[in-house]
Amino acid sequence: MKATAGRILYETLKAHGVSCLFGMEDPIHVFHAVDRAATRVVTVRDEKHGAIMAHGYAQATGRPGVCTATSGPGATNLITGLLEALQSSVPVVALVQDHPLRIKGRHAGSALDHVAALTPFAKAVLRIDLAERTAELTRSALRIATAGRPGPVVLLCPTDVLAAETEGDPYADAPYTRFPAVRTRADADALARAADLLAGAERPLIVAGGGSVASGAFAEIAELAERFAAPVATTMTGKGAIADGHPLSAGVLGTSTGGLYGRGKVSNTLLDEADVVFVLGSRTGQICYSNWTLPKPGTALIHLDVDPAEIGRNFPTDVPMVGDVRDSLRDLLAHCRANGLERKDRGNGGRMAELKEQVERELAVVASSDRRPMRPERVMAEIGRLTDASTMIVTDASYVTGWAMSQLDVPVAGRFMLSPRGTAGIGWSLPAAIGARLGDPSRTVVCVTGDGGFGYVMNELETAARYGVKVLTVVFNNSTLGFQRHWEQLAMGSYMDCDFLEVDYSEVARALKCAGESVTDPADLPAALARGLACDGPYLINAVIDPEAAAPIMGFDKPIPADAAH
Repeated sequence: MKATAGRILYETLKAHGVSCLFGMEDPIHVFHAVDRAATRVVTVRDEKHGAIMAHGYAQATGRPGVCTATSGPGATNLITGLLEALQSSVPVVALVQDHPLRIKGRHAGSALDHVAALTPFAKAVLRIDLAERTAELTRSALRIATAGRPGPVVLLCPTDVLAAETEGDPYADAPYTRFPAVRTRADADALARAADLLAGAERPLIVAGGGSVASGAFAEIAELAERFAAPVATTMTGKGAIADGHPLSAGVLGTSTGGLYGRGKVSNTLLDEADVVFVLGSRTGQICYSNWTLPKPGTALIHLDVDPAEIGRNFPTDVPMVGDVRDSLRDLLAHCRANGLERKDRGNGGRMAELKEQVERELAVVASSDRRPMRPERVMAEIGRLTDASTMIVTDASYVTGWAMSQLDVPVAGRFMLSPRGTAGIGWSLPAAIGARLGDPSRTVVCVTGDGGFGYVMNELETAARYGVKVLTVVFNNSTLGFQRHWEQLAMGSYMDCDFLEVDYSEVARALKCAGESVTDPADLPAALARGLACDGPYLINAVIDPEAAAPIMGFDKPIPADAAH
């Protein structure tokens, strides 16, 4: 077709199935080419939030998310969102309006070396210097974002280039319309060695990371677990790799779920006792692997990941396996079936049942508590009663992550929970929830956030209202930065400037044209949540919780003096 480069860029995105653009209306030559019947344009209040919305959209749809920004400070506003996508392995393409090529280096307004500024936060930074290469470079951006280990790509769009008339062929490279785009498979020798280790193990454990969910390896993980009677623990981003109701589901492991009232005690204990551990699609980071103390030295380790740089990074690895989780497990299972390899006679189920029963007794005390201010575990329990297979929970970082990951059950295997675990930055969940809901309107999206994190993003309530985005937001409001406050109390015996004024965020929601209410009595929670879920647009519940209640973080289970000095 013959058109402006901006039009060709847009048509190439549309051919790849991109149905939303999140950001400011730049690059202008792309936005003015948009077919609004085919593509939703979502103008945000901060470019960072546009990148996060694109992230939520990508995870909800399995397609790359696209965000936009203008030059200079608009571009640097993207950085936090791009960094999370990079660390979380999520394909986001950022279209950044760049200055006309003819005025480069002349100190134009908002001038910035975008390549230098954005390269550390993306898989690649590309620039369209020639109009005739627009479709090609747009396809390159989508290919790089979705292939291998997915991640963000920046496409710089000089205004004079995008305004130029040119010839272009805006077709789609079909494999790169979704992710994982091109699946690789582990080699046969590694598969055979992994199978032999699993067959000979007495206390095997499967650890499913975020790559397991991204790969869609749900049926394969369940079959592997059942063939070898191996419990399945998950990392936080791996939650959903197996349904929590499955008899071999051990729950989310790590330091954020293994403390007081945390179900992570179950999976942490099984990881500690395992003689063979099979890690699937995980970066083996600090939090989920208990400061890298688990698995213990001497434990045989099999590690399967699409990124060879992650295998052996933190633990000696007996069997390195490079490949896509789903397809490599399919080959592994075929090998096991062909060679009669299985071990269904182990007694692991009894040990796990014993651990689960102990943890549930502890948790029940607070999950059913009628105390005021409310226990956060009671709020999570009420949310959990209303979730089903159509629900998507979007959590913020910090305390609500621990409560949600530990307590909310995944009803069926699949992507049930989104959380910013790449960098654990607060102020993520609301824009991610908006992007997820716009990407997949069939899902019931519930955003859970603390008041500290919510303060970063509350302006996007107006965005949700403007576009009629049906999202239920529950603000766990303890009027303090809970993690920082409790960490200071434990480390120093007192805390400093962590407390906020008591703010009813439902009043903020109503001022920003959303509906909402405040809840202080746990008996009122079920009805409030039902009203929120029934609302046709965005709804916010200001849930006033106990400021002394800590998430189930290991080391935070020591009693905190109620009269600690400020």
